[in-house]
Amino acid sequence: MAGTRDTTEWRDGRVIRAGAGTCRVATGDVVYLCRLRGRLKKGRQQTQTVVVAGDEVRVRPLPPEAEAAGPAAVVEEVRPRRNSIVRRAARRTGGHRAQVLMANLDQLVIVQSVAEPPPQGSLVDRLLVGATSQDVAPVICLNKIDLAPDVASDPRWDYYADTLGVTVVQTSAETGAGMDALAEILRDQVSLLLGASGVGKSSLLNVIEPGLGLRTGEVTGKTGLGRHTTTHTELFPLTGGGFIADSPGLRGFDVWEVAPESLRECFPDLADAAWDCRFRSCLHRDEPDCGVKAAVARGELPAWRHEAYLDILRDLEDRQREVQGY
Repeated sequence: MAGTRDTTEWRDGRVIRAGAGTCRVATGDVVYLCRLRGRLKKGRQQTQTVVVAGDEVRVRPLPPEAEAAGPAAVVEEVRPRRNSIVRRAARRTGGHRAQVLMANLDQLVIVQSVAEPPPQGSLVDRLLVGATSQDVAPVICLNKIDLAPDVASDPRWDYYADTLGVTVVQTSAETGAGMDALAEILRDQVSLLLGASGVGKSSLLNVIEPGLGLRTGEVTGKTGLGRHTTTHTELFPLTGGGFIADSPGLRGFDVWEVAPESLRECFPDLADAAWDCRFRSCLHRDEPDCGVKAAVARGELPAWRHEAYLDILRDLEDRQREVQGY
C-alpha cells in the first residue's frame, strides 16, 4: 500500500538515558544513540522531555555510515507508560509543566541517610504519595546507619514498616550492613533510587554492582547537603537480574497529577479514623467533627503524618488555583 512504512527492521527497546534531543536505547545487547522522529516533538508539551529513562520505544536502526559514535537509530514510537514518577517542574519554568523522573518502574527506593545529611521526613512522605498514586511499590532505604544508630532506631521508620506496610531496609555502604538485603530487594525488579544529594545512592550502587564505578560526592559543611554527581537519570542492568536507575539528588518533590480531594487515598493510615468524620468529603483540616483530627488528639495517629498530609494538601490546592487562573 502506498505510504505504508517498512517496519520490519524496527526494534523494541528501553530508554536507559535521555537528554536534550537524544537518548540511549537498549535493545538486547545493543545500545543505540538515538534521535527522536520529528513528529514526536510536535504540539504543546506538558512535560519537560518527550522520552525519559524507562520508556519503552520502537527504534529504526540507521545504516553503518551514520554510526559516528557507535550504533545509531531513530525513535519512531513511544509506547504508552504503565506508570511514572512525576513531580512539578522547577518553578523557574513557571511550574506548569511536569518533570517525569522515570517511567515503567516496579519500585521506588527512597534513600535517606541518618546523618550527613540528616533525614528529610517531609521528602519521604511526598515520595510515598508519588509512588502510591502511580501504583509503584515504595521501599525506604535508610543509609549510613553506622554514623547515628540512635536516628536509625527512630520509631518513625517502624511506623512506615508496620502501619503502612512499606519495606524498610537499613544499610551502610561503608560497613556493608544490610547490603545483601538491599540487593535481594532489587533483584529482578526495575527500580529507581531517589533521595537528596549526599545520601549515598551512588555509593550503594557501587557496592551492589561494583563494575559501575559511579562518581560519589562529599557532603559540604556549609549547607549540610551533598554535591550533585549524577546529572541524568540512568538505568543500569544488574548482574542478578533487573535494572536500577541512579538519579540526581532531589532538593524537593512537588506532587503532580493528584487532585486535592484524592490525596486522602494516598494516606491509607488515615482511612480508619476518617470513618468517624461527619462529612464524607472531609479534608481533615478545618471541618467540624473530623475523625482524623480526633485520632491525632488522642494519640492514635502521629501528628507528623497528619501534618505531612496537610502540607501536601496546601501545595496541591495552590497549584489548582494557579492552573485555573493560567
